[in-house]
Amino acid sequence: MKIAVCEDRWDDLDALCTYLRSYCDEHSYTCDISSFGSGEAFLDAFTSGCFDLIFLDIYLSGISGVDVARKIRESDRDCLLVFITTSKDFALDGFLVRASGYVVKPIDREKMASAMHACRHEFEKNSRIIEVPQSGENIPVSIADLLYVEVYDKESVFHMKRGDIRARLKLEAIEERLGGLPFLRCHRSYIVNMNYVDDMLENDFMMRNGSLVPIRVNGRREVRLAMANWTARAPLRLDT
Repeated sequence: MKIAVCEDRWDDLDALCTYLRSYCDEHSYTCDISSFGSGEAFLDAFTSGCFDLIFLDIYLSGISGVDVARKIRESDRDCLLVFITTSKDFALDGFLVRASGYVVKPIDREKMASAMHACRHEFEKNSRIIEVPQSGENIPVSIADLLYVEVYDKESVFHMKRGDIRARLKLEAIEERLGGLPFLRCHRSYIVNMNYVDDMLENDFMMRNGSLVPIRVNGRREVRLAMANWTARAPLRLDT
């Protein structure tokens, strides 16, 4: 796991990195930690996909942590963001940049362990693999890379970040293997990963790759409500 820590108070930065290394060592968790003393320094080094998890002080001098987070989300929607803060009054800002949670100062070992434990579960959940039959063998499919599934003419198509995987599998069986959220059965022939929905149109979901996935007519209100609830879900509390 590649972790970035952006904090302009050097004592807090040192403590954050120390606690993170200690947690990773104790749990035999391989991690590469990069530290930055300002938002500007972080953005100079940042490229999409270069970090899996970012701890970000919300009250940085210079460019603020919220503005840094907005810059991150312009190109990277998948990394986990955890705000470091002296106040809990930032829920709306955290929601707008899809923050996974926050840790309230003063920082200590217990708070950081709690934050890492919560993020670790997110990584484990998103790294899950399902197997689908193809040409007499089972093909692994990473659910973190799955945008949506469609079934037509007895063939299922797994639309992935990098190409499609085709298999002979009923949508009901696929739905069971995916195991619920963030996957939503939005149509009799489609299951969508709500993490990759860019927009909810009147009759379709607009996916991140530009594809349109139809929303069923019967039960459309329930589908749209499920999507709205997923989008509006509150950030995790990581400070207790």
